[in-house]
Amino acid sequence: MKKLLLSLAIASMVWVSCDNAPKEVAETEAVVEVVEPTLLDINKFDEMADALAGKLIVIEGTCMHTCEHGGTKMFISGDDADFRVKVMATDESGNFNMEMEGTDYAVVGTLVEYRVDNAELDKLEAEVLSGEVSEEDMKHKTHDGEQKEGAGHADHKGDGGDHDADKQGQLEQIQSLRDRLLETGKDHLSYWHVDAVSYKELKKKEVK
Repeated sequence: MKKLLLSLAIASMVWVSCDNAPKEVAETEAVVEVVEPTLLDINKFDEMADALAGKLIVIEGTCMHTCEHGGTKMFISGDDADFRVKVMATDESGNFNMEMEGTDYAVVGTLVEYRVDNAELDKLEAEVLSGEVSEEDMKHKTHDGEQKEGAGHADHKGDGGDHDADKQGQLEQIQSLRDRLLETGKDHLSYWHVDAVSYKELKKKEVK
């Protein structure tokens, strides 16, 4: 009987000892994935853009024009000054200013594509015929002049122009887009801009 009680006491001590043993705590570290922007050569924009749509990119160019009304957008160019990429300001990047014009910048941001197809043009044409589209709406929906913007904003001369002439001009513009779409052999036209995350000035390389 004494041997049995002794055995039970020893077993109890062993159980308590094991129960109080330090337990291993699995530690997990939070892994933050850092996405590096892909370089988009502005001089090879048409060749590279499709593969980079929706991705974080870095693009370098000369600021040719900034929007004087709020600084919400700027246009940058590479070797061809007539080809301009629109860069939109965001809360992260902050707005642009006119003093930036003529200076080289590296812009980090998301490359955004806006597509215009025949269905979109049909809808726009119906809105024009019903008188639902203003000149400003038309410019916005067709991205008219974005590639060559830079000569300042057109003066607003108020209401009183020839509305029939305006409507005819808008219909001709839509037809022009249809012709361009046909020439490309694609089912859509692409309009691009960059939603900026950050930007920095690039110093001019020293000429040796």
